[in-house]
Amino acid sequence: MWRINREAVLLGAGACALLLQLAHPQVAEGVAQHSNFEADPWRRLRGTLRTSLALVFGNKREAEAAIARLNGIHARVQGDVEDDLARSLTGPSYRALDPALLLWVQVTLIVTSIQAYERWVGPLTPGDRERFWAEAREYGQLLGIPLSNSPADWTALETYWAAMLDPTGPIHVTPTARRLGASILRPPIRFAPSWVVELLMLPSMSLLPARLREQYGIDWNARRRLEAGAMDRLLRLWVRLLPPSWRALPPARTAERRAETARG
Repeated sequence: MWRINREAVLLGAGACALLLQLAHPQVAEGVAQHSNFEADPWRRLRGTLRTSLALVFGNKREAEAAIARLNGIHARVQGDVEDDLARSLTGPSYRALDPALLLWVQVTLIVTSIQAYERWVGPLTPGDRERFWAEAREYGQLLGIPLSNSPADWTALETYWAAMLDPTGPIHVTPTARRLGASILRPPIRFAPSWVVELLMLPSMSLLPARLREQYGIDWNARRRLEAGAMDRLLRLWVRLLPPSWRALPPARTAERRAETARG
C-alpha cells in the first residue's frame, strides 16, 4: 500500500474513480440527495483521499479519527431512490453503510490506482496486485466491509469488476449520475481556459471504460485518443525525471520518516 499509494501522479486518476462511483445508481442517489456535490465536485474526492491516506499512512490516532469521521457521515446517508432508472436497476432505497456500496467505492479506488500506476509509473507483478488487494481488504474491514463480502483474491476481484461493469450488471449512468458527472468533466477551475481543463482530464478519462464514457456523453474521438496518449507520455516522463522522494505525497513522506525513526 505504501509503495503504490505514495505516488502523487495517481491523483490523476481521481476523476475516473469519481465517475465510476457515481455510475452505481445508489451511490449517485446518495450523493445527489445528501451533498453539495454539484457546487463542489472535488470535495468528495478530497474527503475520500483524506480518509484513505490517513488509513494507509497515518498513525493509530489519525486512522481512528478518519474512520470515525467517515462512518459518522455515512450513517446519515440513506433514503429513497428518486431516479426511475436507478430504481429499476438497484431497488427503491439506498443506505451508505451497505457493505455492497462500500465495496464498490473501495474497488473503484483500488482498480484505478493499479491501472494508473502501471500506465504512468511502472509494471506490477501478479504478486504485487495480490498483496495490494490483500492489504486493502484489511482496511476495508475498518470501514464496514466484512471479509466475507469482498473478493478473496485479485482473480476474484477481476471477476467482480467484470460482473459489475457488464451491461447486464448494476453499473449504469443514470440521469442523476450524468448530471453530477458534468461537474467533474467541466470542473470550475478559476483562470483556466476550458481547453486546458479538458486536456488535464484526458489521462483520467482514458482509464474510464468505453461504455461509461459513452453513457456520460464523453466524446472520445481519434483526436482525443491521440491527445490522451501524449499526456500519458508526459506523465511517464515526469515520473522518470523526478527523484522518488519528490514524487511522494506529503502523508507518505511523513510516514516514511516515522518508519525511519522507529528503525533508528
